[in-house]
Amino acid sequence: MSEHSVYAVFGVAIEPPEDYRVLDSALAAQKPAAELPESEQARVGLFMVGDSAHVILGTSSKTLEPCELLPASDLAARPADRKALRHMVEKLRLTVLAGPDWLLVHDLD
Repeated sequence: MSEHSVYAVFGVAIEPPEDYRVLDSALAAQKPAAELPESEQARVGLFMVGDSAHVILGTSSKTLEPCELLPASDLAARPADRKALRHMVEKLRLTVLAGPDWLLVHDLD
């Protein structure tokens, strides 16, 4: 039986890259947040939805529990989140399909 996951990710939905190794290398090469000034402490991560049908680069996420109510106004992004996403997208010349914004994801595990 499949389990459902629902979460919010602050990020960008991107066109799936032809070679994930380049993306994986760029994500691994990021400096640890502790080594960055507080105003720049955001790391970009990879979120795969479904069978790689949707690819999201995100900086923050929030898992929603069953029957949980979360006002959208409680989801806030920092300038560092936007800057980190923009830097990664430009560096890798990725095609953005949606965002940057809070993306609501319903996935089957």
